[in-house]
Amino acid sequence: MAYGYISSALMWSAFAAVLLTGAAQFASAESQNLETDDVWVVEGETATISCRVKNNDDSVIQLLNPNRQTIYFRDVRPLKDSRFQLVNFSENELRVSLTNVSLSDEGRYVCQLYTDPPQEAYADLTVLVPPGNPIMEAEEDVVTEGNETEMSCTTSSSKPPAKIRWLKGAQELQGVSRVEDNYDSMYTVSSRVRVTVTKEDDGVAVRCVVEHPAIKDFTAQKILEVQYKPEVKISVEYPKGLTREGENLELTCRTRGKPQPQEVSWIKVDDDVPPHAVITGSELYIENLNKSFNGTYRCVAANSIGEAYDDYILYVYDAPTTPPPPSTAPPTTITTTPLPDTTQESVPSSDPALHDSRAGEGVQRSVDHAVIGGVVAVVMFAILCALIVLGRYFARHKGTYFTHEAKGADDAADADTAIINAEGGVTHSDDKKEYYI
Repeated sequence: MAYGYISSALMWSAFAAVLLTGAAQFASAESQNLETDDVWVVEGETATISCRVKNNDDSVIQLLNPNRQTIYFRDVRPLKDSRFQLVNFSENELRVSLTNVSLSDEGRYVCQLYTDPPQEAYADLTVLVPPGNPIMEAEEDVVTEGNETEMSCTTSSSKPPAKIRWLKGAQELQGVSRVEDNYDSMYTVSSRVRVTVTKEDDGVAVRCVVEHPAIKDFTAQKILEVQYKPEVKISVEYPKGLTREGENLELTCRTRGKPQPQEVSWIKVDDDVPPHAVITGSELYIENLNKSFNGTYRCVAANSIGEAYDDYILYVYDAPTTPPPPSTAPPTTITTTPLPDTTQESVPSSDPALHDSRAGEGVQRSVDHAVIGGVVAVVMFAILCALIVLGRYFARHKGTYFTHEAKGADDAADADTAIINAEGGVTHSDDKKEYYI
């Protein structure tokens, strides 16, 4: 009985020792943390793979390739590939570099720590292949204003697929892209965009921008060449103010277009240009203006795209007159206000804007018929006021004048009787009578 008891005790002790040993080994393996990082590298450059251990207890570290062949066991390289080089080896790290990386090197590399059980960490090596230079093509080299044109951009042999963006100046354009997978795991990307052009787009660059993680942006561009019909603007060279009789008129027709207008002509709407007017290319010169020249003068320009014109309305004012001599009245100062200057910078415009010489551009008005008329009106008003005052005066002093003669004189038989009967005369008392012989 005693022997059996001892044997059972020894057996349980041995079993407990085994369990404690296994638990210690498991705790040791779990306390050692193995880690690594994924790597991206451009084809032909150098990649570095790092296997790192925390709390290492002298366990062995090794690095395996995607085929699970040992590249480095501790600091020893069993694999005969000289592109792998040891960068650092210590108890806590095994760092290896791979030069001149190719697509065949891509895959999952394994960091392995010899514990019980062994630990593994995985580093995915991704090889980036930059795209080729973009090729940009246009449907047409020269575009007419208002038309639509199509452009395409293609880049090939990239991994992963590139992205293509379109820009017109600083404006983002929306293109349509297509990705093709080549047999060698490369990608070809093409994109198309349609653009409606205006005359303002002439000389503007349209750019195809290729984006890829292996490179900075690749760019290809094409400069837009847009043709448009002429823009016409008439500018007044002389006079700078009102056009008056006897003066001269000089107009210049400024044009712009693509192609540049070669034909510029002057006409007078609904009439003939004055016979002595001088037309020299884009300039019109008329001497000694008079009111018979009033009307609309038009400059017409044309190129292969179309025709445009601008109008100038001529209105001839009376010649300036000499002011009348000063009168005895106190001098009156007449202040004239310049008319607003409506002259604009001569920038060609395709819209037929009207120019009117009646506008008067920045000229002080001199004393003319209007001033003389005002003076005459003031004089007439003064005369009228004087007549009214005199009329009222005579009206107030007009009436019947009465004397104090006796009212009974008409009925009296003689003078004495009339005097006696007169009102306000001598009283009827007898002692007041007087007689004249």
